[in-house]
Amino acid sequence: MDFAVLGPVQVTDAGKPLRLAAKVRAVLGVFLLHPDTVLSRDRLITSVWDDPPRSALPNLQTYLTALRRAAIEVETVPYGYRLRLGPDRLDLLAFDEAVRRARLEAAGGDAATANRLFTEALALWRGRPAEDVPLAATMQARVAELEERRENARLGWIDVRLRLGLHDELVGELTPLVEAAPLNERLWHRLMLALHRAGRRAEALEAYRRARSTLVAELGVEPGQELRGLQAAVLDDAPVPAPAPETVREPAWTGICLLPADIADFAGREGETRDLVAALDGTGTAPVIVTVSGPPGVGKSALAVHVAHLVRQRYPDGQLFVRLCDASASPRDPADALAELLRALGVDSAGLPSSVEERAAMYRAKVADRAVLVLLDDAAGEAQVEPLIPGTPGSAVLVTSRGPLPAMPGAIAYALDVPPPADARDLLAGVAGASRVASDPESAEAIVRACGRLPLALRIAGARLVTRPAWPLAELARRLADAPALSELRAGHLDVRATFGASYAALSAPARRAFRLLGSVAADGVAAWTVAALAGATVRDVDGSLEELAAAGLITAGDADAANQPRYRMHDLLRGFAAELFVTEESGRSRAAALRRVAATARDHAAGAARELPLAFAPPPPGIPARTPPCPEGGAWLTAERGVLVAVAETTARAGLVREAAELAYALAPFLIVRGFHDDAVRMLGTAADAAAAGDTAAETRLRLVRADAEVDRRRAGRVADEFRHLLDRCSRAGDQHAAAYASLGVAATLEADLGSALTAATLAAERFDALGDGHGLLSAWTEIAAIQFFLGRHDAAAATCRRALALAEGHSAVHRARFLRMLGIACYETGRVEEAIGCYRACLDLCRDLRWSTGERLALHRLAQAEAALGRHDTATGILLRCAEMFVNAGDTRGEALISYTLGEISRWRGDERAALAHFTTCLHRLDPLNEHVWSARTRDQIARSRAALG
Repeated sequence: MDFAVLGPVQVTDAGKPLRLAAKVRAVLGVFLLHPDTVLSRDRLITSVWDDPPRSALPNLQTYLTALRRAAIEVETVPYGYRLRLGPDRLDLLAFDEAVRRARLEAAGGDAATANRLFTEALALWRGRPAEDVPLAATMQARVAELEERRENARLGWIDVRLRLGLHDELVGELTPLVEAAPLNERLWHRLMLALHRAGRRAEALEAYRRARSTLVAELGVEPGQELRGLQAAVLDDAPVPAPAPETVREPAWTGICLLPADIADFAGREGETRDLVAALDGTGTAPVIVTVSGPPGVGKSALAVHVAHLVRQRYPDGQLFVRLCDASASPRDPADALAELLRALGVDSAGLPSSVEERAAMYRAKVADRAVLVLLDDAAGEAQVEPLIPGTPGSAVLVTSRGPLPAMPGAIAYALDVPPPADARDLLAGVAGASRVASDPESAEAIVRACGRLPLALRIAGARLVTRPAWPLAELARRLADAPALSELRAGHLDVRATFGASYAALSAPARRAFRLLGSVAADGVAAWTVAALAGATVRDVDGSLEELAAAGLITAGDADAANQPRYRMHDLLRGFAAELFVTEESGRSRAAALRRVAATARDHAAGAARELPLAFAPPPPGIPARTPPCPEGGAWLTAERGVLVAVAETTARAGLVREAAELAYALAPFLIVRGFHDDAVRMLGTAADAAAAGDTAAETRLRLVRADAEVDRRRAGRVADEFRHLLDRCSRAGDQHAAAYASLGVAATLEADLGSALTAATLAAERFDALGDGHGLLSAWTEIAAIQFFLGRHDAAAATCRRALALAEGHSAVHRARFLRMLGIACYETGRVEEAIGCYRACLDLCRDLRWSTGERLALHRLAQAEAALGRHDTATGILLRCAEMFVNAGDTRGEALISYTLGEISRWRGDERAALAHFTTCLHRLDPLNEHVWSARTRDQIARSRAALG
């Protein structure tokens, strides 16, 4: 299939024309005018419609489908569509190739071959490009650019024929051309030259008179030096050679360099520099485009300028530079940027066209076929950059922008983050002095951390140290820690807050509010639901604001999280700036309302996602959703949102919103405890409890119960024994029998040294839960009762408790079922029913893995290994134990490691190796905490004594 666009759009298949509807041909025309170029949907729409209808996008999809049905292979690629064609299939590319070869032949002295190639090239033109299809006005610039290329080629062809002596032929051709373009001095020059060399001297001088008359009348200017010189030669009847075959370059800007100075103390960024230098290789069939994006102050401009200086030799025709945002971070009009570049390239201001399209065409003509590097700093978007891209290969464009430019066709994109710690420290040392930084490395590290490794902040910190040579580094580190860091990060004209403020001021009102709201919660990254909840809007409503913030570099839209949600992250200093704005620009009522909304949304989401887990260790509030089987989606969501949920609970508590904080903490605590995030749970619950202490005693009590239970879960029962007793006394005095039952059960969990009293307390709690209809509390009590029964050697009673609990657990948490299956397996094992025990352990393991409950999985694996060993399968058991030991080590569970050693001691004894058994039991005892592991410590000492007795 062959295509033609240099005139009416034509498509032929095996020589037969292909018929297409008008709009389908228009879309095809856009592709043919931009061959092998990625065109975005927006660019296609604005190229076909001046005023796109609402149905533009579905209509475009229909037209693309029609092209594909006609076997026209339009590709779908990232960020748009592309039609791949070669010079053998498209007349525009054939024209470019023929002109290129013609110029090479002319430069090499073969005028005859050059003449033939120019003839073939210009014969491809049948009219104006795509003249018969309805295109938008924005396409006229592209059409004008191609027509300018045709005229340049025609001039080259004329020069070749002048060298061949075809003067009479050229006079006939040039006469109508100068009539059509009377202000084109180059055409007048060639007509005069052809007349003169054909022996028609008088006509040549008359041509000069007409040219001068036209230029003076129309423009008020005299002919240029080239035309005046030719007139003088004709008057003297002197021979005039034909123009040189190569394109004459304007000497006014050869080798021009507009780059800012490189930074003398530029440090780090070796990898980024190496990659960017490699990317700017200047080869290929199109200009190289490289984009560098990142938040304000991350060092984009400094890196780009540094790289541009390194590659200057590759672009000997010039290095251009223009800033695309003004001092207030407002985007500049592309027309202004083009005017700045054109003036630098020697174009007089009076000769500048008025429209962006015309200026862009003139700019591309000026830099055509040159090796030029263009550095565009602080771009606001693709639409601002596209008019500034050269039109011919051999040039390169390096663009910096706060946000990514995903719709820039063919661009190589680099996202710039803060430098690694070592580079950040080197940057500080480069400004403040290496010896000074080395004198107090600890304070230097504190400064680097306070600056968030942001290059602008580090440069300011270094400048402040330079201006205060008597300051120790510790003084600046202290100031950055004690006060808002932004207040200390300014020196002279450098000011981090002002830099952020300029970007903030350039945002739309909705995006500014979204940015302020992001400062309300000190979380590393958020999903869109968090911003929507804070704003009291839908995710769809805030999507545009988040996109605008990402485009401004104020947030980064990273990869999807564990729940497949896009995660929006913000630099620590930017978050501090947003937090300031949240306080200063949002009213107290507005701040409280935002936090209430996000806490309520977080609570509902967390409660729904945690339905597979036990309820928290406190009387459940009304409206708790029913427990369900394992739900991978809920667990993945909680994993992804853990940091945000904890931060919302703590922020809400500190803001005095006790009820909201307590409800969220209650909903989230089971996930944190079951998944082993005990530090998060204890801190969050403590913050919420402290807030509740000011006026909500009941909420405080429940939060402290849950916090104490978290400590029991990580084997720190001894630390909270007094807390549970205090809570039991408080609940009893307040008449809160429900909370008192939980406190009583907590007391039981701390009485490892008095198992009889522990059993009495746990049994009393179970009776109260049964009477209150609290199934979750009853299952928790039976868990404790079964454990005590094991320690007392009452294995049949423990088995009965577990079977009773399993019947009830079907309607409650899957974690309870897993726990009681393991405990039932222990009861079976201790009473000689080892095969039945293995069945219980394997069922428990399957459930734990479904739940992603790693603690339960480790415990069940340990018990499974013990049972396998009891059946004489020692190698199998040892393999399981080694796997299990690695899991305990990775989890930091020293108690688990101790129990692994205990079981290895048993296996060694069964194998007849008492000395190895003694070593394992001794290791177990050393790893056990004697304050919290009374029962296991006693058992292990008994085994050690037995081994020593056997060894004599």
